Amino acid sequence: MPTSRLKNIVYRFVLPFSQTDSGTNPVSDVYGHSLTHPDVFRRLIRRHHVLGSSTLIETGSLSSVICTSSICPPHAAQPDSFFRVASITKTATSLLTLRLADCDILSLDAPISHYLRSFYSGSSLDGITIRHLLSHTSGLVDPAGLESSLEKGVPFTDLLHDSRQFPAGSSFHYSNLGYGLIGCILEALLDRPVSGIFNDFLFSPLHMNATLEGCILPRDKIVPVVRVLPYRERNEMILTPLGSKQLTEADPLRHYGHTAGSMYTDIASLQTMFHVLIYGENGFLSGNILSEMKKEHAVYGKLSPTLSYGLGLLIVKDPSVSNSRILGHQGFAYGCVDGAFWEESTGRLLITLNGGCSEARSGRLGLSNRDFMRWAFRKELPSW
Repeated sequence: MPTSRLKNIVYRFVLPFSQTDSGTNPVSDVYGHSLTHPDVFRRLIRRHHVLGSSTLIETGSLSSVICTSSICPPHAAQPDSFFRVASITKTATSLLTLRLADCDILSLDAPISHYLRSFYSGSSLDGITIRHLLSHTSGLVDPAGLESSLEKGVPFTDLLHDSRQFPAGSSFHYSNLGYGLIGCILEALLDRPVSGIFNDFLFSPLHMNATLEGCILPRDKIVPVVRVLPYRERNEMILTPLGSKQLTEADPLRHYGHTAGSMYTDIASLQTMFHVLIYGENGFLSGNILSEMKKEHAVYGKLSPTLSYGLGLLIVKDPSVSNSRILGHQGFAYGCVDGAFWEESTGRLLITLNGGCSEARSGRLGLSNRDFMRWAFRKELPSW
């Protein structure tokens, strides 16, 4: 996916020539409140080559779910469609972890070596706490071939020597491995598969239709994902290698991928989860720890001066999007560009999930996410 300035320039130049086609009228259904500016939304779907999507926008008690379809490839989304939401999983992982901290099952500031001492005795984890993992300040970077190592069942201990790059707490570096280790910690602590831990401590209490095991879902309910560039026909992904296998027992040495990006869910369930973050619904987290989650813990730096990070939450400070802080997360994987964000001052919410989209970015923020936020927070929702 494009992350450098040069790649973004190339991506934007080539995108208009992509074989993918969202169609002249990609909006198939609108459920709930009618849209004031549907023409702007349609233009954004076409501009970013969005391939089958569900988008939810909400202000107060008013909400709307917009489903779109595409012509090439023929993707169509419904309100109850499941999406693999990629790194939005990290927000769920943080929410679950903070819930366990609230219940005194674990401590955010305990060294992770304490929880993993039965599996690793080296020095590469020295000084790292769960808080560091949740804020991407652990000093761990993703090693080359991380995804391949996960698929082959390589233990995380084999990856640590080359992954530790700086002292914990001294800098920010986005780390899928770091978030994956939270899954290892949870399994080591509770001696259960991480999928079951999520079910019992997060999904069931919040009545979410969600899972870390995509293989248990009806395949025809999952929106397939494909890259817009380069587009390869019949190269769609429905189940990832991690999502295609059910977890029957704990394996803290090898389950270091699910908590970084393997959640499958529908858009209504994400709405429920984000209501916990926005309004503190269900008393799921104490006020103090919810405030800690939303607090800025690290900044992205020169590449993305408008972005910072809390605990499992991306923080956007961009006046072109809103005069308020925006909190949430985005997810890039296998061609999708998902986003779930709310405006802190108003509680207005945007969730957009798709089966493929332009992966161009502004710094680290997906251009499609930026543009949909501008539409939702600057134009559409204020008009309701």
